[in-house]
Amino acid sequence: MPKTKELVLADDLSMPVDAVTQSLAWLAATGAGKSNAVTVFAEQMYGHGLPWVLIDPKGDSWGIRSAAAGTGPGLPVPIFGGLHGDVPLEPEAGGLLADLVVDQNLTCILDISELPSKAAQVRFLTAFAERIFRLQAKVRQPRHLILEEADEIVPQRVMHDMARCVGAWTRIVKQGRQRGLGCSLVSQRSAVVNKDALTQCGTLVALRTTSPQDRKAVLDWVNYHAVARELVDSLPGLENGDAWIVSPQFLHRIERVHFHQRRTFDSGATPLVGESRPVATLADIDLGALEAQMAGVVVRAEQDDPKALRLRIADLERRLATAPAPEPIAREVRVEVPVAPPGLPRLRSALAEAIAALDEVTVAAEPGAAPPAVTLEPETGRPAQRMPAVVRARRSPAPGGDAPASRPGPELLGLGKAERAILSVLAQFPAGRTKRQLAMLTGYSAKGGGFANALGRLRSSGLVVRGEPITVTDAGLERIAGQYEQLPSGPALLEHWCRQLGKAERLILSELVTAWPDALAKEELAARTGYAPTGGGFANALGRLRTLQLVDGRGELRADETLAREVRLLE
Repeated sequence: MPKTKELVLADDLSMPVDAVTQSLAWLAATGAGKSNAVTVFAEQMYGHGLPWVLIDPKGDSWGIRSAAAGTGPGLPVPIFGGLHGDVPLEPEAGGLLADLVVDQNLTCILDISELPSKAAQVRFLTAFAERIFRLQAKVRQPRHLILEEADEIVPQRVMHDMARCVGAWTRIVKQGRQRGLGCSLVSQRSAVVNKDALTQCGTLVALRTTSPQDRKAVLDWVNYHAVARELVDSLPGLENGDAWIVSPQFLHRIERVHFHQRRTFDSGATPLVGESRPVATLADIDLGALEAQMAGVVVRAEQDDPKALRLRIADLERRLATAPAPEPIAREVRVEVPVAPPGLPRLRSALAEAIAALDEVTVAAEPGAAPPAVTLEPETGRPAQRMPAVVRARRSPAPGGDAPASRPGPELLGLGKAERAILSVLAQFPAGRTKRQLAMLTGYSAKGGGFANALGRLRSSGLVVRGEPITVTDAGLERIAGQYEQLPSGPALLEHWCRQLGKAERLILSELVTAWPDALAKEELAARTGYAPTGGGFANALGRLRTLQLVDGRGELRADETLAREVRLLE
């Protein structure tokens, strides 16, 4: 492909190579030549070494890998996903693909047509857009993103589950140029493309458009940019490949042109009755090199991922907290010791024996009773006789007040299963836990009667402190000493809960914990777990999880923060 300083798109239309960082809107009805025009633009950028990424929700962009007749190779552009992909695509790989594109300065096609659901496509595209926008702030490498079927990715009517995706791509259209990112919005439904994104495109390529609603969208763009309106009336009569180029700021022109024919295979063309289409020959891709590049990116992504780092740090902190103390190192230290004055050894010995006598026996005395005197032998300084008892006087009530409530000793309290579970948790969290955290870690519902009654009995018995955070007393520690096992943490805590839940609850809870801190729309969650969003089984499972306070939200659902942090070792 000959190289010039411009992108040659038509006999009378050339764009400077700086078009790679511009935002363009390509609008037309089906069959008007829109895909051909966009492909010519992509071919020209490739010929000038300008990287681009084409997002393909339909699965018909693979033909760029083959020559126009289908008998030879086209552009050696890797394809991720789809029926003709070199490498399969996963819904959770959006951020990873953005890392690969920027790290390797890659030109590629991301075919999302075979992802399992619309929600999976949105999840992938959201992560990709957010990640590549952040990465471009560092590298500022000129790059162009082509968003086919833009009306499905950045629609005018934004539902809750689409808001984040629409926001990410709209930000690229508005602010991407400052980071070296250009963007093409390609759509056959102009009326339903998000207007915040559409009006921010500085160049409009309008091919044949027949629908009044879609022509109204073009008119709105023209009015927004204060250019001639007459061209809108001519849109229904344009021939295939004819287009109006409206670029008041970038190209400084409003002109009707006819696009060149693409040089690669038109894999999206509608097949004709009786036509035998050739089996296209695709350009070879060095899959070995591509896999090596991906492996390197995966390693760096794991090392730099803040969530992974937090998990690693939390794991190290927990290991450090449970590790045995190091053995003390014996060292010889010479210290000058002053000579004791006469009589000091005798006094020290007498004090030691007196203390031993105090620890030997304890009796209770009536209030006000005086302890028996200790007589020392004049020559030795030692007690003349063993002290018969040590008096620990009971505290008298304050004048006019009630006597303090007596508490049963630990040996008088028979602990039930719930009490043992609560004390076991608090013994391992000296700083205390909130009621909700405590219920979560013990496997009980914070609203359940069994948990509330057990907590009340422990408070009345003086084994835990009232208020929040709930903490264990010394008596509680003494009572549970040697009777508890280490709490489950990480995935083991989720398994602990799942053993108490039905199948639907287990699947729902696992998906929400994996997605946390992000929320999942009810419809997407149902699709992930294989249930109908309006089915009774799915609704009942959600109801039970909400009752147990494991799940928050209604339309958008999120795992309980306390549970998610404990399971993923983020606390």
